[in-house]
Amino acid sequence: MSDRHYVHQEDEVALAKILKESRPWLEQYGTTIIYGVAAVLAVSAVGVYVARRPPATAAESSGLLMASSVEEYQTVADSAPDSPIGIVARLRQAELSLDEAAGQLFTDREKSVKTLDNAARTFGNLADRKDLNSDLRERVLAGVARVLECRCDGTDATVKPAIEAWEKLLKEYPDSKMFKDIAESRVKTLKSDNSKAFYAWFQTQNPKASDDLLLPQDGPGKVPDVPRIDIPDFTTPSAPMEGAKTETPAAPAEGTPAAEDKPAPAEEKPAPAEGTPAPTEGTPAPEAKPAPAEGTPAPEGTPAPAEGTPAPEAKPAPAEGSPAPEKSGE
Repeated sequence: MSDRHYVHQEDEVALAKILKESRPWLEQYGTTIIYGVAAVLAVSAVGVYVARRPPATAAESSGLLMASSVEEYQTVADSAPDSPIGIVARLRQAELSLDEAAGQLFTDREKSVKTLDNAARTFGNLADRKDLNSDLRERVLAGVARVLECRCDGTDATVKPAIEAWEKLLKEYPDSKMFKDIAESRVKTLKSDNSKAFYAWFQTQNPKASDDLLLPQDGPGKVPDVPRIDIPDFTTPSAPMEGAKTETPAAPAEGTPAAEDKPAPAEEKPAPAEGTPAPTEGTPAPEAKPAPAEGTPAPEGTPAPAEGTPAPEAKPAPAEGSPAPEKSGE
């Protein structure tokens, strides 16, 4: 047996001896040791998690969601200047300042200059940051270009920087979905002579907050009342028009003779019965007898005339004072 083999066997015997001697101790304290090791590992894991956990942003997130003015966004940005939420709040602060300055250019030129300077300073600080993501940087470049365009006065010294700012945006983001069309349109417009002439004229204006903008004034006597027009209802033709007067024929003046009633047109004679000979030419037509006066009773026993038979001729009344005719048989 070699010396190496002998030594190895001795080591195995020593290890078995140690395990055999420590067995009672392990049986007594083994469970405690396992729990202790597990507790140490758990504490280590908690420590690593706490060390690597990002700072709490619940308050900043709530402030960003509730903010609506330049001052409120500035407060959120100042509370966490280097956090992603703070950067977004700072960008919103700059954008709202720029929008406010653009509106003041038409109402208060002196105040707009100060507001525009604040927006330009904020956009400039954001443009120098290296930790902006792609979307935020694109918005920052658009804001810088808008600030420069608001300061244009028609000269090449102010128009050229605005054009270069829009072209820089197109160069860094050629496939931009937010500002590509706007940037191309502004570059084309700024290069035109009409645009330069407009900016030259616009910068000479100096509107103030106290100026009367010629807005319509409310109050009595300023605007005449609208006349009320009654429109008739044409959907019901039988109904009389509202306000229309019904003409009533005036009564005849006293002593004026009443107009004579026109005689009714003569009824058409019935056609002769079939087989009746036609009258010869030149034979006078039978004389039509006038109809009895309305209300005269017919004599008893007199048959009613057939339909279409002409009424008998009425005899004229005797003249006043004439003797009555003698009765036959007296």
